[in-house]
Amino acid sequence: MFSFPNILYLAKQHAFIQKRLKSKTAVFLVGWCVRNLLLTIEQRPNDIDVTLGWDPIHIYNHSNKIGLSHFMTEKFGTITFIKKGKTNIQYEITPLRTEWGYEDFRHPEEIHRSNDILLDAKRRDFTINSLYFFADSTHKKSEDKNSWAIEEKELLKWLKNNWIIGISSHNLLIIQDTNIITTLFEDGIYHKEKLASVIEKYKLGNESEFMYFIIDPNKGIQDLFEKKLRAVGDPDHRFQEDALRLLRGLRFVNVLNHQLKQKKSDTTLFDFDKATRNALKTNHHLLEHVAKERIKDEIIKIFSKGDPFGFVALLDESHLLQIIFPAVYATKYIHQPVRFHPFDVYTHTLLTLYELQKINNNYLVRLAMLYHDVGKVAQFSAYKDNLSKEEIRGILSWPLNHRKWWPELVKKDFISLGFSSKEIDQIARYVANHHKPEEILDGESDDQCKKKLRKFLSEAGYHQVENILDITIADRRGQYNPLQNNNDLQEVNVLRKLLKQINDEEGQFTIKELAVDGDMLMKQFHIQPSKLIWILLKQAFDWVLNDIKTRNTKREIMIYLTGYLKNRKDEEKQNED
Repeated sequence: MFSFPNILYLAKQHAFIQKRLKSKTAVFLVGWCVRNLLLTIEQRPNDIDVTLGWDPIHIYNHSNKIGLSHFMTEKFGTITFIKKGKTNIQYEITPLRTEWGYEDFRHPEEIHRSNDILLDAKRRDFTINSLYFFADSTHKKSEDKNSWAIEEKELLKWLKNNWIIGISSHNLLIIQDTNIITTLFEDGIYHKEKLASVIEKYKLGNESEFMYFIIDPNKGIQDLFEKKLRAVGDPDHRFQEDALRLLRGLRFVNVLNHQLKQKKSDTTLFDFDKATRNALKTNHHLLEHVAKERIKDEIIKIFSKGDPFGFVALLDESHLLQIIFPAVYATKYIHQPVRFHPFDVYTHTLLTLYELQKINNNYLVRLAMLYHDVGKVAQFSAYKDNLSKEEIRGILSWPLNHRKWWPELVKKDFISLGFSSKEIDQIARYVANHHKPEEILDGESDDQCKKKLRKFLSEAGYHQVENILDITIADRRGQYNPLQNNNDLQEVNVLRKLLKQINDEEGQFTIKELAVDGDMLMKQFHIQPSKLIWILLKQAFDWVLNDIKTRNTKREIMIYLTGYLKNRKDEEKQNED
């Protein structure tokens, strides 16, 4: 059964923005705020897309902007209003328009303003994003009883036969017939006087019952209920106009399905209709024309709010994986020792990503999980050369150890995607240290384990160590190996408790918190500024870490470093002899 959701919320937003815009033409809410409300994913969306006829500069100059943050992007005539206060509702206003001449596969060469909602609908990407909401502000207000319910099949059957349906309990008309749309909204103006004849012709009741309209010229409601992502018009043309739509299409399917599963686990999920899926695969190469910053934005949205596991699988199916994450694509069919991993590196990576996203929603940590084993391609390739034990040790030490080679691959791929140096460094640190918890646990006494964990905490910080423990858990669970007890996480959980204990009792001890500094060392040991100062500070730091409470005093550190310098001189003298 389908019961229309919170229509009064849309009506409230429509009334607010229509009043602020002071428009003589009809104002429509459009796109995902309507779509998500119909899907019941959101009851109160706070990003509201708005469209209307009229010149954007005139709209901006004559609108009431009191109490709103506001700015305008002149190229596309997009106006942004942000309502100040607790809600932070954002209205993005783009006038009705037509576009053509996408010579760079991304931006239209020509944009023409229009008052025709049908022309505006033809330029949009997917049918489920081309739903328009309009409210008649002159109509007598009524309350939404929210009691109407109908079988979705019955609603779609009626729409298929008539292209219009009236829902009197919600004062709502859903209109798909383009002639009716043109009649009621000719030249971008709502012609209320023509509504009566439409109501009478289709035997919908009394015209006074209807004050809300959903305009759906691309039959998006059918696709919404049938969970299909369908391009507007010819899908090849849609993707060739704007190649970013390739990635946006994957994101819509991925994020919508993630949101639907969170709301109801057994619900039907979105998929592409056949023509759109085929066009997506055929035009995959066009993504190379899209600016890396736009690709990065899509990736962050998915890895933050969607299902990264499903997204990477869709990228692979759509021939986009090798364009966006080439180092990950290279791990396909790279097989590993079966006693540890019964799958190739790529499959193991996807499984670990699936496990991680259950427990950690940090997009940088999730991206690190995706790249945690990409260095194995070079490492395993080197094993084929009949190496000696010494040569294998060399691989494991540098540079082909997958944890040490991996950061280089991270930098290469993520620089090409437009990630910042700070983001790339963070991802690289997570992967370089993704085996650190295992090393801390490996055959160590409780005392030694605590010392190593304390040092790791001092180097990385509490939240980063927590994230790396999550990576360790996902890495273990992602093995899915019946030969090993991968679900035994007792040691990792003990490590997590110990980490919290150290952090609560001691905090993160850094070299800045040493009781001595470089100036004190130069004065105490009569040495000039040099690399030796840093060596002494690092040596003192490592020594103090083992017993911070008693060792971190100027006196204790100077006694220790005096002995250290004496031993250093003795060793140098022996080497000279």
